[in-house]
Amino acid sequence: MVVTTSGTKAVHIPQPLLSYARSMVEPTGDWKFIGDYAIWTGNRLHAAEPYLLLEQKGRNVLPVPASSARAIVHPITRQTWFHVSRLFGFWIKADVDTVWIDAPGPGGHYYTLIVGGSENRPGGISTGWLCPNCGIIFGDREHDVSHRRFQEFLNETKTLVAQFNADESKRVCPGCGAAHPVSYDFV
Repeated sequence: MVVTTSGTKAVHIPQPLLSYARSMVEPTGDWKFIGDYAIWTGNRLHAAEPYLLLEQKGRNVLPVPASSARAIVHPITRQTWFHVSRLFGFWIKADVDTVWIDAPGPGGHYYTLIVGGSENRPGGISTGWLCPNCGIIFGDREHDVSHRRFQEFLNETKTLVAQFNADESKRVCPGCGAAHPVSYDFV
């Protein structure tokens, strides 16, 4: 609570989240909702193919290289389309910055994806598919994730992926006519 000396009404200011501990060694990844953040953590053993963060820059796809020696903390700026191979089969764009953490460890790589950090954000997340031939995003749809509706977004992606896979016409790029392979939901 803030008390002013001018005699105006006091305004409640929420306390920031100053600490959050999450083990990254759990075998399956999942989402947690803490404060204004949606946080996914998971890992991949050395024998498994690692997750790979890809970002769209223009019509180019740029991989964010993994390191076997040190952790990588990579900011994904708001309104940038990104994809994490082997984690989800579509592309995402958020109205707030996102952070990707890739930390090598003795058992493999440990990962964190953090979305949010501003009051009432994320408010909107878009999903779509990147044409493997011409590099445009198609079939994109914006999801309202305001008021902590991120779990609804996760449920909606299951339906979207099922519809995308069931209808071959949805997998055809409107720009060049190339067919997109079947997709997958959050693993």
